[in-house]
Amino acid sequence: MVPPRSGRETAILKRSFARTATDRARWFYIGVICFGLFLAGKLAVVQAMQGPGLARDALAQRSDTIEIFARRGSILDRNGAVIARSLPSKSIYAVPHDITDPDTVARKLGKIVGKLSPDTVAALHDKNLWFIWIARKVDHSVAARVAALNLVGVAERREKTGRRVYVDGPEFSSTIGFVGTDENGLDGLEYSLNPWLEGRSGKETLQTDEMGRPLPFDRAEILKRARPGYDVELTLDSYLQFVTERALEKQVKKYHASSGVAIVMDPKTGAILALANLPHFDPNHFWRYTNAQRRDRAVEDAYEPGSTFKLVTAAAAIQSGKVTLASRFPARDQITVGGHTIHNADDGFTAGGRGTETLENIIAYSHNVGAAEVGMSIGARTFYNMERAAGFGEPTQIELPGENPGIVPPPSQFSGSSLATMSFGQGVAVTPLALTRYYCAIADGGLLLRPHIVHAILKHNGTLVYRYPVQIERRIFSEKTAAILRKFLRAVVRYGTGDPAAQIPGYTTAGKTGTAQIEENGVYQPGAYVASFIGMVPARDPRFVILVKVDRPIGSYYGSQVAAPAFDTIARAAMLHAGFLPQVKQAKR
Repeated sequence: MVPPRSGRETAILKRSFARTATDRARWFYIGVICFGLFLAGKLAVVQAMQGPGLARDALAQRSDTIEIFARRGSILDRNGAVIARSLPSKSIYAVPHDITDPDTVARKLGKIVGKLSPDTVAALHDKNLWFIWIARKVDHSVAARVAALNLVGVAERREKTGRRVYVDGPEFSSTIGFVGTDENGLDGLEYSLNPWLEGRSGKETLQTDEMGRPLPFDRAEILKRARPGYDVELTLDSYLQFVTERALEKQVKKYHASSGVAIVMDPKTGAILALANLPHFDPNHFWRYTNAQRRDRAVEDAYEPGSTFKLVTAAAAIQSGKVTLASRFPARDQITVGGHTIHNADDGFTAGGRGTETLENIIAYSHNVGAAEVGMSIGARTFYNMERAAGFGEPTQIELPGENPGIVPPPSQFSGSSLATMSFGQGVAVTPLALTRYYCAIADGGLLLRPHIVHAILKHNGTLVYRYPVQIERRIFSEKTAAILRKFLRAVVRYGTGDPAAQIPGYTTAGKTGTAQIEENGVYQPGAYVASFIGMVPARDPRFVILVKVDRPIGSYYGSQVAAPAFDTIARAAMLHAGFLPQVKQAKR
């Protein structure tokens, strides 16, 4: 049994417990104060030293840096009319993982963006997918209609590049080309002028919510300003392009031809005023067409020009002095050279053994035998030198991509009949553009100009950056020779193979018909021809040189019947468009 404590002991114990409690409280408060001081110090360190970095991290978690749309430059015609332009765009995407009713979503989207492909519909059913594209680069109005559906798992995204719009659809298509989804040029002028047309995108920072959507009242911070691409002004005239395409299309359809080309060129500047290709395509939907349909035959396809090449033979003969206007050649319809028999065309303009004929007669009536006689009389070197001086066998250096230089064999590669056949355009290959340039030299007094289809480069506000100059390559024959050649071409229309198809009431015209066989793999194809006509208006001081070429016509293959009517339509429209009214002769009283 424990004896009871005395009163003194009890008092001592009470005082001991009191001191212990007080000490504990004191140390507790000291600890709290120290911890508070530690937290305050840590807070001060965080605020002062780590604060800016942490603030940036926090801001980054609710902000997004995006690229600013840089407008691709527009393509304009010579009068400033828009041919191609870029518009800001949005794309529609889906998160299949979040979609509960894929079939309903596909049906509703299909009514707005067009029927979805089977692959896209299948992807909408795949719950393992977190992202698929529904439609790329749609109008803002289309994106707004999709947003109004408020479909779970479907959203829109602003594109950093625009949506390219080709205002005239198929018109200009082979020349202008097209761009890909990222707006990089893939063909035509869109490709060759891409360094001018493409813009430089900028960057900006936007505050976003937890879903990554921009806050409605936040102001973006510009990190790098976007620079729009330069506008390109072409030499093409929208009205002449329209007329040229329709005139060519009419003849191609009438004769069920496989393709056709037409070119309108200013002989005094080398500017291309119209360039038409058939078949053509809609660059707004270029992926629906084949490479053959998108081909620019004016610069990419070299062909045997046939009788239109006789003016090269005539130029070489006159310029060399080996043939004069008084020179005469045997008038016959057949000749054998190097084991190869050459015939005149059976078109009603045969020589008929009339004795002799002049160079003008040979050109006017388009006699193959006579052209072969002329070529052989001047020699291979003289003929070849004129071919090369005229620019055949080399690119014209126009701004269009994929230009074919043509084929002009040197005399060392001639066979026994080469000179004779080349003299009437068989055995050589040239592009429609190269031939048009040569006839421009005839129209412009013997000067060979570099053809161009770009007139100027402009800033988006219209300020001139660069203007393409007229470039004279060289003189290929004298003004006197050029005048004689124009006289020959005038004779073609007055009484030769171009009479009356290339005659236009109220205007004087000059030109040359052409009919050439089509060669494939070294063999001329039976019944396959190129019908062409190239001419100038007015004949005395030409303002326009016009080429029309129709491939594989059915029913007729003579240039006077198949191609010349299109020349008539285009030439008449070009003169009226330029302000030249037809001159009507007053009847004598």
